[in-house]
Amino acid sequence: MNNGKTEEILWINTLKGACILLVVLYHVVLPGFAGTLKSLSAGSLPAELWVTFNTVLSPLRMPAFFFVSGLLAANGIVNRPWKNVFTSRITNLFYLYILWSFIQWMSIYGISTEITGQRISQNLNASYAGSLLEFIKLTFLAMTTSWYLYGLALYFLVAKIFRRQPLILLLLAVALNYLSVERVIPFWGPQSVGQYFVYFLLGAYWSNTMLKLSEWRRENIVPWAALAVLAGVHMLFGLDKSLFMCVLTILASVALCRYLNARFNMSALNWVGKNTLQIYVIHRIFIEFFGMSAILFAQRHGLFEIPLFAFLWASLYPLLMVVLCVVCSVGVWTLTNRGLGKSLFIFPTLIGIKKKA
Repeated sequence: MNNGKTEEILWINTLKGACILLVVLYHVVLPGFAGTLKSLSAGSLPAELWVTFNTVLSPLRMPAFFFVSGLLAANGIVNRPWKNVFTSRITNLFYLYILWSFIQWMSIYGISTEITGQRISQNLNASYAGSLLEFIKLTFLAMTTSWYLYGLALYFLVAKIFRRQPLILLLLAVALNYLSVERVIPFWGPQSVGQYFVYFLLGAYWSNTMLKLSEWRRENIVPWAALAVLAGVHMLFGLDKSLFMCVLTILASVALCRYLNARFNMSALNWVGKNTLQIYVIHRIFIEFFGMSAILFAQRHGLFEIPLFAFLWASLYPLLMVVLCVVCSVGVWTLTNRGLGKSLFIFPTLIGIKKKA
């Protein structure tokens, strides 16, 4: 029994670790790295491959993240009373969302102003807000780098309230998914929140079914084939980010993570999976600082015109930037996660409770 439980924890951490690395890579590549492609004198192929890699993995990155989040939240939603989860789950997530959205705004706005002397992006993102009012509005609409925390808090709250009607919730979540993917819902923040609720519910209420389907068994061939056909139909009709393709990639990723843990030492990736929160909330600040500095330096000194530099940039920049931002994020967390600094990563009233636990 203990061995089975350990195996489950290991594959969960592997999948979480892979997802957070893909999230960091996505933020590294788009839009910063992708914006340099037109200036490169060489290396267009590896550069385009990085961009394509991010696009191809879009059905996995956030759907798998929310599926695992729902799986881990299932006990709190179904079994634990409100008084035991309201602060630890809902209040804590909203607190971290608001706190780190503000820290990111102050940091990124300060970095961009210091380096460029102007607002670097007109994107509707709270991190680039030009005023406090704009920041508040965009944060309320989940249009921040930390929107995952906002979505997770809302998902948990709604799932807890309607925990006795999971099928109705799932049908509504499917409808939200299509409305979001087809952009009937306005703005990218609400679209993101609407799009991924279905995967959280699959983890919270149907994780056992999903885990059984992820096993390499003959009886799973038919449901996998059905998902593939439905995903293909979506592609024929030009429906982006197919729900069925996302479910299929979740099943495949769970199977792969189990396989890897059964045959290889995945301790490094599993460690990353245990530290997703600090990497998630901090990494964007380092991407802006290191990325903006490197790009501006290369542009000002004409380095993109040198074929060797351009090729190395196109081939290695995304990978090196991911490693650098992850290491720096964990380093900041290690230095600050003590004393009063603990309140940067957990709601203050929970610090003592977590320590006792």
